[in-house]
Amino acid sequence: MLRAIVVLLVVLLAAHAPMLLNDGLFMDDWLVLKPRPDYFIDIDFLLNGAGHPIFYGYDKFANWTGAPVVVMVSLAFAGIVFGAMSLVLTATRLGLLDRAEAVGFALIVWTYPGYQLWAGKANAVYVFSFGLLLIGAWLLTLAFSARGLRRVLLRLACALVFLLSFALNSTIVLYAFVVLGLFVAIWRGGKAADGLVRRTWLASWRCALFYPELMVLPLIYWGTLNIWFKRIGVYTQHYDAHLPSLRELAGGWWAFFITGYRDVVAHALRAAIAVPALFILAAVLVGIVLLLRADTKPTTSRLAIALPLGLAVVLFLALSSPYLIAGLRPSSTHFYESRHLLMFGVPSALAFLAFKRLAGCWITPSVAFAIMFGSGLILSIGMLWSDYVFMQARTLKQEALTRDLAGRPQPAATVYALDDGFVDYPSRHVPFGLAEVTGMLRLAWGNQPFFGFALRAERPDILRGMDEARTAPGSAFHHFDPTGAQATISFQPGPGAAPNQTLVRKYYACRLLARCDVAEFLAQLAQVTIKLGPIAGILPLEKDVAPSR
Repeated sequence: MLRAIVVLLVVLLAAHAPMLLNDGLFMDDWLVLKPRPDYFIDIDFLLNGAGHPIFYGYDKFANWTGAPVVVMVSLAFAGIVFGAMSLVLTATRLGLLDRAEAVGFALIVWTYPGYQLWAGKANAVYVFSFGLLLIGAWLLTLAFSARGLRRVLLRLACALVFLLSFALNSTIVLYAFVVLGLFVAIWRGGKAADGLVRRTWLASWRCALFYPELMVLPLIYWGTLNIWFKRIGVYTQHYDAHLPSLRELAGGWWAFFITGYRDVVAHALRAAIAVPALFILAAVLVGIVLLLRADTKPTTSRLAIALPLGLAVVLFLALSSPYLIAGLRPSSTHFYESRHLLMFGVPSALAFLAFKRLAGCWITPSVAFAIMFGSGLILSIGMLWSDYVFMQARTLKQEALTRDLAGRPQPAATVYALDDGFVDYPSRHVPFGLAEVTGMLRLAWGNQPFFGFALRAERPDILRGMDEARTAPGSAFHHFDPTGAQATISFQPGPGAAPNQTLVRKYYACRLLARCDVAEFLAQLAQVTIKLGPIAGILPLEKDVAPSR
């Protein structure tokens, strides 16, 4: 087992190593984390608007340390490493998977590239929460066979870990499957002579009677939120639960399948053709995993093959349902909209497991493991690295703009539209969000009532929309002011601009090998000019208009 854990950790650390070099903030990170101590933020909206007290606690602590990026990266790595280890230990202890299957399964789950926000800082709480859920499952496995004081302590730790894992609300769906696993374990320990109905009823009763803390834990969490941390304002509408129609469910499930799996494979194939080096390196890394010996006995049981595949389908439908009830869908075109997909590596890992066992009926288990899990991991890690390259390139563009603005006097304006020329550059780029543009302005010129947005990413009535949003109850934008003098920032590719892969490779050479000066490298990346005056194509903010009734 030690060898399997070492292989697991080596591959995970190599797969997520780019996270250590990316110290940038993305999207809503700018609203909750301080890139420097004097940077102003107001995260009270997490408590008094969004209803996220656990998120608030993590962000508050991270900012208190003075190094929030380091704290959040550490949280993400802890979630990845300890979550993967707990998954392997739980699966092997329960006899569900052999060591090779367990390691391959955990790696598929924890390198899943459909979730593109691995380098996101505030969303590190998502990753940590997912890891906590799997740690809780491992503790529950240990508590099931423990006795005395050790059992009591394990169950207390288990309940606390599960409660903290609910910071990502959708983990409650996986939590339900963990409790279902506990029920199955109790059911299997019952007497066959009792009959199916009585045995099932007794197992349900014993599950509730002997593990009451697990039954009431979600109720305690949701009750606490609804009593002391109610969602208000725009967050009430954002999480407005409704019963979707069958047509809406079908369309939503199809959207999750397209974004979570089909687009991932399509993007991976295109990336492998464009940048084969990433996938060649991934194949070398996966070669370490293939040194593990799979079970030498082929799995001939139809149940052992069909059960993972059936569970993959059920889990896919269950994991996507909370988002569909809330009216949310993912998107593969914008990295931030992939945040709903973190746990969808689990259904894909179950599918790989089923196909591996099916292939093991005709070829040796080791060869089946190499073909199925090997090819899956090459695709997953290669695409994961491709996403890390994109996120690092985004950070570099933000740093280039911030440094340029900080090196010049502030113009007589507080509202800025960013004309982003990198949108037209022949390499993947997503327009900056308004939190990012506003954050860069504050970082460059200090805590003033700035409001910035990407010109081609927002509607013409963006000023009116922000003026309404900043005054809404529980708003995250109270410190945004769209009423000031206006200017347009032209942000165009400079002489040092290059496709993302080339740009990041040069940056790594500068930072790690000292082959150039990072500041000079960033100065060549973009050309920035600022034009004062009304922003073209943006509707002016109407003043002194009587409020509508």
